[in-house]
Amino acid sequence: MGEYRPYVLLCACWITGLLTQVCHAAPLRLTLYLNIEARQFLNATNQSIVIVVPDPSSEGDNSVVAINLPPPITDSMVVVIEPETSIYVAHGVVSSAQAFKIGVSSPVLYGNAYSFNGYKINGNGKGKDGSVGIYYDAPPNAKPLITGQALFIYDSDTGKPASPSPINGFTLNPFQSRYISQPAAVIWALIGSNISSGSVLPNSVLKSVSPYLSYANASTLGRSSFQISRYLEVPFNEQNQASIHFDLSLNAFEYGPYLK
Repeated sequence: MGEYRPYVLLCACWITGLLTQVCHAAPLRLTLYLNIEARQFLNATNQSIVIVVPDPSSEGDNSVVAINLPPPITDSMVVVIEPETSIYVAHGVVSSAQAFKIGVSSPVLYGNAYSFNGYKINGNGKGKDGSVGIYYDAPPNAKPLITGQALFIYDSDTGKPASPSPINGFTLNPFQSRYISQPAAVIWALIGSNISSGSVLPNSVLKSVSPYLSYANASTLGRSSFQISRYLEVPFNEQNQASIHFDLSLNAFEYGPYLK
């Protein structure tokens, strides 16, 4: 499991990770406040709200954009993050030059193993504690696939989507197993343009509002132009709630609602 960060305050039953089914955690609810100036800025610059679950980091030290949301019409919105995890498979390779979409997914429990036969994800007995495993029981002439974890993350006004959103991505080779640790209790909120849900971004381009959390300098991407803000790492209280607002002076999110 990803290493727990001491400054993130979470309910006791989440000590083992963000999505432990054992404690039957309620959904996280993240309230985002955007005043009229912030909404005008996002609309004028064609930027959206981006949510990333960064740990475990995807293959190649990348992160996957879990969801991309347009700015709200009103001055606030609530993003719901449900605790149940799914594992998915998708065609392609994990690359910072692409965005991918889930092909097949299935709800899972950590500590169990699963298999994919080219058509369906099935249970495959006991796995490794704190991780979820998937074995690729490949059909003839099969190529490697992408696998990873997925969550239901959505705007409460829009409602729960039909399929979960990928939060990371790894190569799944034929006749091999991939084990993935539970996500750590970390969520990043930022804004960006020309970035869709499922986009793969190298961690080197992701920079924190707090400089000591930032990754290394940005690297060149083999894709069309895009822009992103610095991210804000969001902790949740014992009621599984958090609130942030967009600060135009920082061009990034900050904690809590706007000061009156």
